[in-house]
Amino acid sequence: MPRSPVTGLTIHGVVVAFLLSASLHARTWTDTQGRTIEADYLGATTSEVSLRRSDGRRFTLPLTLLSPADRDFVARQISGETAAPALDFNELNTLFGLPLFDDLILWDDEPAAVALRLNLPLEGKTDRFEGYRGYAREPFPLLGTKAHMISLQAAEGRITTITVQFTNRGDHPPFKSDDTRFYPSKDQLKEFEQALKHDFETLTAALTGKLGEPKREIAIGGLDPGRRSLRWEWGAHAFLASHDAEQMVSLKILPAERAAPTRLADDQVRRLFKERIKRRTTGDVILDQIPMVNQGPKGYCVPATFERYLRYAGIPADMYELAACGGTDFGGGTSFAAMTRSLDRFVRRQGRRLEKIPVKLNVAGIARYIDEGRPVIWGLYSTEAFNALANRNTEARQVSTELFNLKRTLTAAELDALQPESQTGHACLIIGYNRTTNEVAISDSWGSGFKERWVPIQAAQKVTQDEYWVLAW
Repeated sequence: MPRSPVTGLTIHGVVVAFLLSASLHARTWTDTQGRTIEADYLGATTSEVSLRRSDGRRFTLPLTLLSPADRDFVARQISGETAAPALDFNELNTLFGLPLFDDLILWDDEPAAVALRLNLPLEGKTDRFEGYRGYAREPFPLLGTKAHMISLQAAEGRITTITVQFTNRGDHPPFKSDDTRFYPSKDQLKEFEQALKHDFETLTAALTGKLGEPKREIAIGGLDPGRRSLRWEWGAHAFLASHDAEQMVSLKILPAERAAPTRLADDQVRRLFKERIKRRTTGDVILDQIPMVNQGPKGYCVPATFERYLRYAGIPADMYELAACGGTDFGGGTSFAAMTRSLDRFVRRQGRRLEKIPVKLNVAGIARYIDEGRPVIWGLYSTEAFNALANRNTEARQVSTELFNLKRTLTAAELDALQPESQTGHACLIIGYNRTTNEVAISDSWGSGFKERWVPIQAAQKVTQDEYWVLAW
């Protein structure tokens, strides 16, 4: 999958998107007969303990039924012995090596102000969402190990998540290759597994040293309930470290108390989508307010594009987690079939579904979906010739109004240059059309400079993979 033309951003100094699922703080409980259960501790008296299972069921057990270790745990909870030591926010800034906190509460800070402190460039901004993301040219020190990326996501003017990506399939330097047939050697795979283990153990030790012992976190209704996650809390803040086997290690900083995202009714989604259709005097029909995600210098175009679409529809998503569940190859490369198969159950729980559409790639075929406010996820061959044409055509539109009265027709030479190249497989969004000029607008997950580009439909027809997906209900 083509990488972003932006090779990376230097994060000066030593310098998460909502989680994909609701979760509980769980531990393993053992009874006097050795039977175990994963449940969240809710509270206790001197004779009983209240628990909550991962399915949400609450129940109370006599302490006499629990193992001695569990009875000791409950006793410590009651006595307050497990309370985390008081920390000054400057101690956490020193731990991270980042000016993360300006006071005791992060969540009432302006997102742009925090991004400025962390030196994170603006990724994209809509009327509801804003995102900031920085990729380091070289992995940078953080929590005793090294990180590749920091992102900040906000909604309605409030920070929702700060995410740090450590070792992962996409950003791991030995896996960066433009060869779509690349597969790491046994030694590289062994080194990668060791790096994952080292990162998770190191950041776990660093956080435990300051915040005390973590709780296990169990994902409910998410994409990968089998991941290993640990959770620490400090005031109104939760720190969630996750290790996805053979995939990645990440850290999310999010509010300790979070309400589940509100699920929109079908009529609300239709109305919201309709409100985002913009009709310009030039004849352009374009979809507005689509969040930008910068996939960075790796082939994560499919998961990044799906993240943008899901967030556009009010469904929280993260491209790294989508890549992990969708079987993205080392360094990048994801099949639509694998991605949609993995996402299907998750999306259906949000009351939506992913639908592959047999659209004919012409303006009329695309207009059917744009006129409903629905972008189209498009699989194509993003060749050098195609991108050069898209850039020229988009720039010409910006300097001349005469184009809007003309139907764009490519020359034979221009068409001959648009030969599909298998190693340039890519995914982007089709977000608009113009009937007069016979063009469609595309949006690539390469940053704000690629938010909207226009191409003649003839060019699109030459490089299409005939993969088209939309969100349906």
